[in-house]
Amino acid sequence: MKKYIIGLTSLLSVGLSSCDDSKLDLVNENTISTGNFWKTEKDAEAGVIAVYGMFYRQGTWTRNIYTQMHGLADEGVSLAGWTELNEYAKFIYTNYNFSEVNTKIWREHYTAIFRANQVLDKINDIPFQSEQRKQDLIGQVKFLRSFYYFYMTTLWENLPFVLKTSSASDMPEQKTPKEIFDQLEVDLKEAIEKLPATRNNTEYGRPTKGAAYGLLAKVLMQNGKYADAIKCFEWLVDGEGKSYYDLTADYSDNFNNKTENNKESLFEIQFSLLNYVGFDQTDNYLDPNAQLGTQIEMNQAPAGIGWNNIEARRWLVDYYKREKTVDGKNDIRLFHTVWYNDAGKDFPERADTLIYGNRWRNDWGQRVFIKKYSTTANPLFYWNDNNFRSLRYADMLLLYAEALNEVNGPNAKAVELVNRVRSRVQLPNLQNSTYYNYANIMSSKEAFKSHLKIERGLELSLECVRWIDLKRWGLEDQKTIDELKSRDADFNNFIIGKSARMPIPQSEVDNNVNLKQNPNY
Repeated sequence: MKKYIIGLTSLLSVGLSSCDDSKLDLVNENTISTGNFWKTEKDAEAGVIAVYGMFYRQGTWTRNIYTQMHGLADEGVSLAGWTELNEYAKFIYTNYNFSEVNTKIWREHYTAIFRANQVLDKINDIPFQSEQRKQDLIGQVKFLRSFYYFYMTTLWENLPFVLKTSSASDMPEQKTPKEIFDQLEVDLKEAIEKLPATRNNTEYGRPTKGAAYGLLAKVLMQNGKYADAIKCFEWLVDGEGKSYYDLTADYSDNFNNKTENNKESLFEIQFSLLNYVGFDQTDNYLDPNAQLGTQIEMNQAPAGIGWNNIEARRWLVDYYKREKTVDGKNDIRLFHTVWYNDAGKDFPERADTLIYGNRWRNDWGQRVFIKKYSTTANPLFYWNDNNFRSLRYADMLLLYAEALNEVNGPNAKAVELVNRVRSRVQLPNLQNSTYYNYANIMSSKEAFKSHLKIERGLELSLECVRWIDLKRWGLEDQKTIDELKSRDADFNNFIIGKSARMPIPQSEVDNNVNLKQNPNY
């Protein structure tokens, strides 16, 4: 038998060598490559969808980024049984290549950026029936690439900054946060010009002009360009944007899977249980039926109900309860934000104080579990379909107030913006507050900013905003760190000049001569 095989192989070799070599250059029409893709408008659309598709990864918005963003801020704590996962949210970085957080978040964000770069490099060579549609797609991808880079810069700061399709042999240069934000500003301004102001019901989830203004405003705020950020807020709040955006009447509508894509949402990640599939083996690059849901709920639910990888700090409960509403009740945002032991007493008018159908357990004690983005599912499934509201109008109102204060100090317009957010939950205007001293708040730029930190902490808690805020306000002086320690013991591990940024995966540093590890790691 072996002789027969050898002989047949030899015969085929002789026969093939006598053929015209050009006939060997056959295209396998069952495979896709850059050579036979990027030809049609349909290809371009598929390429753009692939960029959105990276939202559905454990390292992006399926699961792990919530643990890290909440855990690094003073609002969250990880008591996960997985030691490295627990420590990574506490500024303890032993293994720079920890796969569940550091390398996975890094890799999957850069995969999204690679896909975006491919679209932008190829789309201008593709004929489109509608030039407007082509420009819309370019605007979408400019927004998405900026979105991914924004969160990467928040976590690591000093990044290899790639704006063209890369190859494995590339050694991209490292850029500072300022350099990155400056480029994101350019890209988002271009996106604003290309994106429509509104979309129809078949295109929910694609960014609009307002989404690009919102993300640009956040980029400018992080970059210290407050006057420029004000121009974005003027469009959103005082200009054309006020026709499209406003606060919802019910605060909880921003975290409910039955009230998605509402008037308060500038941009949200669309989650679905369309592919109602099993566990983590579906979160890969091979299964065409991979999940389109989020594990945020399973990630934050108490042990025995979910994984309990992240929960809230107790100070949030205390801060919410410091000031009563105009009718003498507790701030309803507390009820919709967390579960805690006295919720039934604090909100006797509410019948729905059970935590996933369970009464408060004695062994939970003073712990506080995250309620935002929970659903009525019981028992929990691995995934849920609750959209994550990445850019919210209330965030824009409070950032607008902050920018105005940075430029001109405390002023009536800034107070008006804060009062809009407070009024929605029946808190008195700042001028009439019986808890906060209005004269002190208005006494200086720093005093107003200090109060805004509280307003933002209560309105936007546990929405992946707080760590961004803390970095903008500064983490480089001991007084600030000592204040954070008083609310979050994890800051006892914080080292000034080091811990404000995560370590770059060491494997990336080893493979790129142009990449230096972050300072003091």
